[in-house]
Amino acid sequence: MKISIIGTGMIANETAGVLRHEARGITISSICAHSNTERAIQMADKFHINKVYDDYAELLRSDDCDFVYIALANTAHYAHAKAALEAGRNVIVEKPITITYPEAAGLVGLAREKGLFLFEAMSLLHTPNFEWMKSQLPKVGPVRLIQANFSQYSSRYDRYLRGDIAPSFNPGCGGGALMDLNIYNLNAVIGLFGKPQHTAYFPNRGYNGIDTSGVVLLDYGDKKAVCTAAKDSSSPSYLTIQGEKGYLKMTGTPNEFASVELHTADDSHTFNLNQYSSRLTHEFMAFKDMWERNDHDAMETYQNISLKVMETLSF
Repeated sequence: MKISIIGTGMIANETAGVLRHEARGITISSICAHSNTERAIQMADKFHINKVYDDYAELLRSDDCDFVYIALANTAHYAHAKAALEAGRNVIVEKPITITYPEAAGLVGLAREKGLFLFEAMSLLHTPNFEWMKSQLPKVGPVRLIQANFSQYSSRYDRYLRGDIAPSFNPGCGGGALMDLNIYNLNAVIGLFGKPQHTAYFPNRGYNGIDTSGVVLLDYGDKKAVCTAAKDSSSPSYLTIQGEKGYLKMTGTPNEFASVELHTADDSHTFNLNQYSSRLTHEFMAFKDMWERNDHDAMETYQNISLKVMETLSF
């Protein structure tokens, strides 16, 4: 499977390294950067990428890739994914898939109409550990409480305090703790339990209005979830699911989903079924597998989670 990378930021570089060194059967056909061609050339040299574009439309016309992977600022996801789908290209778009539910629904509808693949790069959903946790839910009995926390002091937060605003702290780029970190918590909870009945968001906002941290409350009627994320402070990250007969716990950041514990009156185990060193390898290998099998039904299962998450975010 050939992938063209759109973007030169941190996640684009991390993904290029994974595709180059760990993912099997996937190659990078090209890289595209609108304004930072020099950085794209440096990435191409580092990761042995043969083609560099500074014109996205030309890439869509000419490149021999099977997928474009969009790793740009959040507000750029919709337009670039839409252009690719309209050009007949399969798309992988970095999380969040878009910044509004109507945009996400529009992309999914267009992909399905054209018979193309459209994936959101939400790593945790494709880890064996997440699937194992889902399979163990009946053992803890009726679930009553879910707590998720993804908090880490951002490497860009000190810059932000000095007035140097990176895209992840820029409301105009769709930044903030909700879209950057809490989006993982929400995908974990909604991937396990579906769309909640009621939702509320309580953010801490910085001087430019960006949410530097915050708490999302999800009401399922018979169970409640609290999703916490912070870029302005740190805490141990985890996901805990409390049921009447026991609990499940994932320790660590939800994007990694590194290990899962099961605790009941009769059982106590820790499992780590993940197969790769990088969280990104699991998702890209899953995308490759669905594409090679032409499995649109499996793709739509993940698209439906993306849609439920985006609809939940319509506060």
